[in-house]
Amino acid sequence: MTQGAVLAQDISVAMRVKKKYPSQPISLSDRYKYVFMWLCGTSARSIARQHGCINNEGCSCILPPKRGRSGAWWGAVESVLTSHAPCQHACLLLADQHEELEVTQAPRGVRVLRAVGDSVNGSDGSHGRLRETVDGVRELGEVWQCLVVVVVSDDPAFLAAFAHLSLRRHALRWSTRILVLTRLPLSHLGGLHGLLSNRNAMLLRIQDHKTSRSVRRVGVFVWQPYSARGSTPLRVATWTPHGRLTLASHMSLFPDKFSVFSSAPRLKVVVELLPGHSLSWVDDAGEPGGRRLEYTGYISDVVKYFATRMNFTTTYVLSPERTFGSRMPDGSWTGMIGMVVREEADFSPGPFAFSHVRYEAVDYTYALFHASVKILSGLTGLETDPWGFLLPLTPLVWAVTLAALLGVLLALQRLPSCLPGRSLFRGDWSDNTSSSVRVLLQQDVVWPAEWWWWERLLLGLWMLTVLVLSKSYSGNLMSLLAVRYVPQPFQTVRDVLDHPSVVMIWQKYSTYEQLVRDATYGEIREVAGLEKEGRLEFHRQARYMESLDTLVRVGGHVLVDTENSLKKLIASDFTNKGRCDFYLSRDGFLYSSFGMVSQKTNPLVHEFNKRVLVLREQALIQYGMENVPNFTECENIPKKMLIMSSFSVSNIWGVFVLLVGCLIAALVVWCMELTCRR
Repeated sequence: MTQGAVLAQDISVAMRVKKKYPSQPISLSDRYKYVFMWLCGTSARSIARQHGCINNEGCSCILPPKRGRSGAWWGAVESVLTSHAPCQHACLLLADQHEELEVTQAPRGVRVLRAVGDSVNGSDGSHGRLRETVDGVRELGEVWQCLVVVVVSDDPAFLAAFAHLSLRRHALRWSTRILVLTRLPLSHLGGLHGLLSNRNAMLLRIQDHKTSRSVRRVGVFVWQPYSARGSTPLRVATWTPHGRLTLASHMSLFPDKFSVFSSAPRLKVVVELLPGHSLSWVDDAGEPGGRRLEYTGYISDVVKYFATRMNFTTTYVLSPERTFGSRMPDGSWTGMIGMVVREEADFSPGPFAFSHVRYEAVDYTYALFHASVKILSGLTGLETDPWGFLLPLTPLVWAVTLAALLGVLLALQRLPSCLPGRSLFRGDWSDNTSSSVRVLLQQDVVWPAEWWWWERLLLGLWMLTVLVLSKSYSGNLMSLLAVRYVPQPFQTVRDVLDHPSVVMIWQKYSTYEQLVRDATYGEIREVAGLEKEGRLEFHRQARYMESLDTLVRVGGHVLVDTENSLKKLIASDFTNKGRCDFYLSRDGFLYSSFGMVSQKTNPLVHEFNKRVLVLREQALIQYGMENVPNFTECENIPKKMLIMSSFSVSNIWGVFVLLVGCLIAALVVWCMELTCRR
């Protein structure tokens, strides 16, 4: 068997599995289940035996007859697919029942899905069947990466309904190739323009002889992406009944027409003001309203790169809500996502955090970058530690010093009792016994003549030790008292949750607001509970600088967003003020990938992905994100700062607290002694 004959077998259409009781119809769900089983590797014979088919092969298929009008145009389909067969493909035939199709055996098993019902004019049932068929095509396209859909009809209503449902229900990916066969003139195919221009589709227009009504030739046409409705398509090939397919232009069959646009279309791009970017309106008589939106920043540079490589121009627009967008309770979308979903914009560069909720509405490009969410807080001012006089020595040094003092006291008290004529313990503390305490307090010491040399040696060594400790302590104390501490209390979400009054600010109509409102457990659920306490607010991105200056700076609020955006806000504030008034939390959370978005199954995403990889491999996106004045100026804010100023009570009030405590203790001891002596 020739390759063309094998391909003809492969493009056979819509399976009708016959049950043991032919009078009972087979539901669409059963038909699609059989096809999925076949795609997953189950043989047609096994499918037939499991589900009660009447013959050993397990299925019968609708195939075009070998003779007649249908057989003639089917040769055109075979020639097109033979000339363009990049992979082992499955093929589906969708046709109204005006086409003459005969049931015949398929030697290779399941090859076809379904023949669609009669005209869809005014029939809700026919619309429902067509909708189910389109959904089946979408499901097959998701699991079968090399799918060909052949649509055959001379009914303009049927073709327009199929095109509308296919686009609306996102049934046709770029990997799915579409062939539309019809005898209708081009002027009657306005309903197919969106499908044929913006998907991987070609039109096969059949031209019959005027006298014999037999097929004279079949023209193969392609519409350019984003071309005007009613524009003339490009003829790329012609097929004649002699079995010859002749290319009519430099363009190949199923051209990669989104790689580089030949018509330089103008695409509408929805954007939002981001940190490190700028938006401005300029006068332009050629634009609606007489003005044009200009957008600058690294995201704009990415869009310009795509526009240059793919040959298109852009018109920037803003969303009504001026935010990224989230799903509302009624299922609609706000912000930039909403404009893309409603097709009011062709794509949005975002960047948007990847989210399974958003993925149900739009398609993402490959990730531009990855980032986590952090907390931005204000530096409320420098603070002095009132207990700083304890810091010159570490706790271990304090403990060892106290232990050494007790050791010297014990030695001076006990060792003399071992000498001849001395009791085991002295009845009272002698002068040389208390000398170690006087040395530590830097008081004068009396050297009695009756001291033993070992006592002199022990006390001398203790003096040397205290001298080193006291000099080290006094030197470090002078330095530490001049040090002010920079408080940075909010390092985690838990720190904010445990604070009694601080307010969190999240981005309004964003994936993070969606996440907070949908959370059912964990710390994010506790964050949602702060709204009832008045400690949770949602602000638009365009309001961030105002919120930073009036709310976060004074210390009553914290701002929660992606690390890159917060760093740019801090850099912008440093550029304006010349100082670092904010800090970022140490720990990040909600680590996400960020990418651009477009409509579901839009071929733009496929082409953008190729160029995103180039930008990422060359690190141009990372460079653009960090190419902001003073981007790293406030990254490592010191937690301690040296201040050269006079000491105040606030610097050393801990010493006075210790003094008062000791006086109170001495007073208590004095009272106890006075009472005991009476």
